Amino acid sequence: MTDHELIPGVALNALGASERLMIGGLRLIAAGRGRCPNLTRALESHLGSQGAIAARGATLLAHSLCSESQRKLTLGWLCVRGVTWDEVAVLAMLEAAQRAQSKEIARWLTRLGIDAPSRVLQRGIAWSAAAFEVAGKPFDPDIASLTRARTTPSGHLRDQIETQMQRYTATPVFRPMMRGE
Repeated sequence: MTDHELIPGVALNALGASERLMIGGLRLIAAGRGRCPNLTRALESHLGSQGAIAARGATLLAHSLCSESQRKLTLGWLCVRGVTWDEVAVLAMLEAAQRAQSKEIARWLTRLGIDAPSRVLQRGIAWSAAAFEVAGKPFDPDIASLTRARTTPSGHLRDQIETQMQRYTATPVFRPMMRGE
C-alpha cells in the first residue's frame, strides 16, 4: 500500500464506531485472521445478537470482493491509521444497501471493479448492512462524501491510475515477438 491509496486527511479514528469496526473486520479477514474469536466478540459487543450475522456477512463480503473484483483492491494493514479509497467505497456501498438504493450499490460495486455481483457477494452485502441496521448502529450516510476529499494532487493521481488500469484491461497488450518464439 502506498500513500496515494489513502484518502488525504482522513484518519480511521475519525470515523464512527460502526465504520471502524467494519473496516477493522475486513482488514482482519483479508489478513487471514477472519476466524479470530475476538472479531466475533467485538461485533457482538457492538451489535448484540446481530454480531454473529455481521461476522458471517463480513467474511462473505471480504472474500467475495477480492475474488470478484477485476482489479486488485486495497485494504489497509491492521496498523494503518488512514483509510483507503476502496475501504470507503465498501462502507458507502453498505450504507446504500441499508437504504435499499440498488443504483448506488451498483455504482459502488462498479468502482470496486465488479460489474455483476454473485449471489454470495449479494448475501455478504445484505447480511453486513442489515446486521448494523437492525442493531440500531447504521453506517453514516456522509461516508460517501469522503471519496470526494481531494485536498491534494494525490487525489487526482488515484483517478489517473484507475483510468489507466481500465484502459489497459480493455485493450489487448501488444508484445513484439522475440527470436525463437
